[in-house]
Amino acid sequence: MELTPDNRKTFEEIVARYPVKRSALLPTLRLVQEQEGWLSREAIQHIAKLLDLTPAQVHDTASFYTMFRLQPKGKTVIEVCTTLSCALGGAEELLHYACNKLGIEPGDTTADGRFTVKEAECLAGCGGAPAVQVNGEWLEHATEADIDKVLAGETVRRSFEWPRSPGEHILFQNVWKENSTSMDVYRSSGGYGKLGQWLGMEPEAIVEEVKKSNLRGRGGAGFPTGMKWGFLPKDSGKPIYLCVNADESEPGTYKDRVIIERDPHRLIEAIIVSCHAIRAKTAYIYIRGEFHEGARTLEKALAEARAAGYVGRNILGTGLDVDIWVHRGAGSYECGEETALIESLEGKRGQPRIKPPFPAVVGLYGCPTIVNNVETLANVPLVLERGAEWFASYGTEKNGGPKLYSISGHVVRPGSYEAPMGRITLKDLIYGEGYAQGIRDGHELKAVVPGGSSTPVLLADEIDIAMDFDGVAQAGSMLGSAGTIVMDDSTCMVWMAKNLIYFYKHESCGKCSPCREGTGWMLRLLENIEAGQGTEKDLDLLWKITDSISGKTVCPFGDAAIAPPQSTLQKFREEFEYHVREKRCWKTVAPTFAEAKARSGVSA
Repeated sequence: MELTPDNRKTFEEIVARYPVKRSALLPTLRLVQEQEGWLSREAIQHIAKLLDLTPAQVHDTASFYTMFRLQPKGKTVIEVCTTLSCALGGAEELLHYACNKLGIEPGDTTADGRFTVKEAECLAGCGGAPAVQVNGEWLEHATEADIDKVLAGETVRRSFEWPRSPGEHILFQNVWKENSTSMDVYRSSGGYGKLGQWLGMEPEAIVEEVKKSNLRGRGGAGFPTGMKWGFLPKDSGKPIYLCVNADESEPGTYKDRVIIERDPHRLIEAIIVSCHAIRAKTAYIYIRGEFHEGARTLEKALAEARAAGYVGRNILGTGLDVDIWVHRGAGSYECGEETALIESLEGKRGQPRIKPPFPAVVGLYGCPTIVNNVETLANVPLVLERGAEWFASYGTEKNGGPKLYSISGHVVRPGSYEAPMGRITLKDLIYGEGYAQGIRDGHELKAVVPGGSSTPVLLADEIDIAMDFDGVAQAGSMLGSAGTIVMDDSTCMVWMAKNLIYFYKHESCGKCSPCREGTGWMLRLLENIEAGQGTEKDLDLLWKITDSISGKTVCPFGDAAIAPPQSTLQKFREEFEYHVREKRCWKTVAPTFAEAKARSGVSA
């Protein structure tokens, strides 16, 4: 095979973005797949030749990522997210409906090559459950009628309609404006207006302001941003890189997507200022591969910013140079971990590195590197515009600034909402009229995952807590990415744990044996227990496995994976025991566990 002339030109443009040629591997794999439909042996060999790699190196990388096709797929690929938020919204039933209509199993392709239907892990469409992508285009709140239309050859697209937050919109200032992605709209609200002034500041002064602001990382760990920037070595003689973590993949989390799809220039200006602060001349936005619309939106916005002189050489005549490039992932939750992201950006499998050394010292291409989340960076211009003291006071102690909260599951009005950090409680987020507006009719709150799938569940009587890092930690969980998943009394907690362990088993990078083997072991146990084939010993074994994984992996993935089974065993053990004793799931007996217990003669 050969690249078409247009694609050859695109390939040359891609290669020019990186100081190391191998970094162009993921974009080139995507380019060839889009041209050929899949990655044949001939395609792998051609890519290897283009990038001065061996076919084995190319195949090793391609086989790691779920979005690369090593076998032909249908002309229309229907991907149904079946992770927890979407599963609560009927995704599993929708998947089987589509497969039954076509007479195939999930993952298969019709004999005529027209359709492939497959499960997808969390697409960050949690509020639009069940979320589907048809050839990469959003079809949220998908229905059986939508599937019928797609199978009939119609184009059906539907993106989530983001509900408005109450109070002042700061990070979400432009989200609901017409043509919100355009540079004109961003500038009309003051965007880029002070960029020249900020680029005239000493980098150290910006870092100090960020330190004073109490801005903590919004990606999950909550590490102080200014302190992280301060770890960069002085005068290392090597270039410094900024990697923007837009690989939003934590189940329940879909906040960064709002900024990316609805206000991209906010992120771009934040990247420019942050690059100046850390003395970086190049930034890579590592965006998850499934964000097709988001990648297009960012590329268009970057083209506008370059044309206006905000990105590139000698920005606004200041003598400063900042290049920003969009680098698309290809389907790997693990790439949200900072060192796995760097490995992926270098054209390798997205597996984590041992730390130390930390990326601030030895990161991308062996150079000092800062990896920051989209929402984290979006706050940096705000710190400079309104002042560090204002930013720190807008939230709670040690938790400064505005915060984006995602909520999905069994609520009336799912969405991503903005509020001062910690100034709302989890109860407010669930029941507030300006937020999720409570549990769907006829049901009661049962359990909440407060900060994404990797955080321990909370009970209905544990939600009157401040939604900041410290408040949620005091309740025995974590704020994490603030991706809240709400479950009502119709939810089986054994099923819930099984659903999330399937996600972690699927997404394990395979580097560490406790995670690689342990997630599969936990999944098999939970499948047996949920099917009524488990034993009391299985419950104890499940707990022992979680203990054997905890703290024993290179990255936090192992600790994330054990949160669902460990916390549900702690707080809902009687449901597990019911499955063992009655040899069936309680949902086959009654609509709620309380009713099922009553029918079995077990006291509440």
